[in-house]
Amino acid sequence: MGPEMTPASVPFCYTPDPEALPPLMQSPPASVVGTPLSSPLSLCSSRHSPSGSDAGMSTQDDHEIAFLLRRFSEGPSYWMDLFDLGTYFASYVPVQARESSLLRYAAVACAAKSLARVQGRKLAMGGSVTRQAQMEQCPEASLVDWKHRATIYYDKAVSLLLHALQMDVASSSDESECELRYSKTASDGPAPKRRRTSSDTSFVSNTDELLAVLAILCIYGFLDTSVSDWVKHLAGAKSLLIVSQEHAIPLQRSTPTSSVPSESFSFTSKAQRATFWNIARQDMLAAFINKTNTRLDTEDLSLWREAGVKIDDQGYIMPSNTTTCGSSGDNDMVMRDDLICNAIVWLMAKLVNFMAACDEVFPRAGMIWAGVPQQTLLYRWFSLRKQFQVWHDGLPVTFKPSARVPSQASGPMSANDNASIFTKVFFSVPMCASTMQTYHMSQILLFINKPHESTQGRSTVVARMNSYQSILDACQKHSREIVGISLARSDEAVRIHSVQPLFTAGQCLRDARERQVVLHLLRDIESDIGWATDYRVCQLLEQW
Repeated sequence: MGPEMTPASVPFCYTPDPEALPPLMQSPPASVVGTPLSSPLSLCSSRHSPSGSDAGMSTQDDHEIAFLLRRFSEGPSYWMDLFDLGTYFASYVPVQARESSLLRYAAVACAAKSLARVQGRKLAMGGSVTRQAQMEQCPEASLVDWKHRATIYYDKAVSLLLHALQMDVASSSDESECELRYSKTASDGPAPKRRRTSSDTSFVSNTDELLAVLAILCIYGFLDTSVSDWVKHLAGAKSLLIVSQEHAIPLQRSTPTSSVPSESFSFTSKAQRATFWNIARQDMLAAFINKTNTRLDTEDLSLWREAGVKIDDQGYIMPSNTTTCGSSGDNDMVMRDDLICNAIVWLMAKLVNFMAACDEVFPRAGMIWAGVPQQTLLYRWFSLRKQFQVWHDGLPVTFKPSARVPSQASGPMSANDNASIFTKVFFSVPMCASTMQTYHMSQILLFINKPHESTQGRSTVVARMNSYQSILDACQKHSREIVGISLARSDEAVRIHSVQPLFTAGQCLRDARERQVVLHLLRDIESDIGWATDYRVCQLLEQW
């Protein structure tokens, strides 16, 4: 299950190649084939004017758009902003959507699909009220087929996205051809320099918008595990991210076949960094779910440093608990809490790639019992374990639980009170709760994927069995922490990001009561929020 993920090399002077574009970007959606689309000029207007192609919309349509934009701001965008203190998608995208039809249709498509997944139920935001605001209600909402509406808005967003990509490439193609000719003739001379032009600035600005749209469409696909659409959007986002960096830096002796140097990455806007971390997190999850490698290069330290991760010369994440008050917001050398949370995404991506390497090295080499590749993997395993340990040791106080309710392992329990056998763990900062679930998940995956130190019979059977038992005990301890954090009932964004940790924990728990708690937690996420979990529930039931 899952597509092949091979490294992409995108030349600086980018020219459109239909075969190089993700399938999504090669043709409009089937549901809009034959529908007249805007010309490039009118498309520009539709992307950057309040009315644009929506000038003929009725008042009821305007009301529905406003209702869905609010839904997006209170729902899907909040899920995307859990690890962003700047709340880019919740605070800025809905405002920018007033000027951009592309952003608007992507946002409302995601919002409509989230409504369809919960049969049109309204999220509980802002506390209970006697009377809802008019904007919180949609005319005849109970009669609206939100799944159908989501598909319509999605098709419009994809059509505008396709044309926007073609326009941005066409607008820079003449200049790119000149640069190519110049770089060829000057290949033996001094490296040509390229000044930032107004067209570059416009391209980067437009690309920020396109990246945000792709990140939103990724969430659209992941909501119900539409894997093919999800993977296409991730591939497009990664390629577009590279192209945006190429237009943001001086040209340094590039050739038609050269790839982007790692030092070239520069996240110059809030949108780029916020979008990058959304893409990086989903890239890691896609690789984990599909058992493949990540698209983003985890060994390119300059990329992750530019994204905000403080990495020392040895490749370890720098500690963030060095301030006296426990807050990491006033020291430039210390990462903020959101970047600490994002840093573990980088480590998780490295771990997922390590797991993929373990699956590939031995069969490909044809040496299942060979010592050399095994020792190499063991060395990498210890290196990864230390990197996670350094990250954990450097956490500030906000990543410690503010309350723990002990389990009730003894005494009478009702048949429906299986949750009482777990200790409940509450964090006052939601992003920290979610991040600690990811940390416990990483430790389980590390232990389970540790290579044997020897397969030549140098250790006794008893020693090997004791080792297995210690691994099982450690994995179950981390699993119970994951479940305990979920049982504290954090907000919906934390619950959405808990799906993979809960699935990992469920694989380690052996008590039937504990397993039932995991199943209930996963099923409740889908029924309450609409985020797909049934595929993980089915996998757990099959494995048990």
